[in-house]
Amino acid sequence: MPLANDGPILAFDNGASAIAQGKVVKLAAGKTVVTSATADVAFGVITEDSSADGQAHVAVAGSGAIVLVEASAAIALGAVVSPATNGRAVTATSGKASFGVALESASADGALIKVVLAPSARVI
Repeated sequence: MPLANDGPILAFDNGASAIAQGKVVKLAAGKTVVTSATADVAFGVITEDSSADGQAHVAVAGSGAIVLVEASAAIALGAVVSPATNGRAVTATSGKASFGVALESASADGALIKVVLAPSARVI
């Protein structure tokens, strides 16, 4: 079931791969694709599973929406998060792009946690 507050959820064309709920995405050639590095600037987070070449529902970064995000490692409550490989999130480090704040902790890779979406920006 999708989790998002009243922040905007926009529909975008999906790329050639299906994208699961909780994945962090960027835009490439006008389509949503999962992020692949902490240097990526997140467009938002997928709010429900989307099929290949279909429509992806995206909670937009900066909207203040609260969404489920898949962690790539342990993340502390209150940590600023960055995109990581495979559309997952990781604790932000200096010089990397961030997109939100963890509202709960993740104990390990693959955990789904609530994140409030902030404007996607570089961590200074």
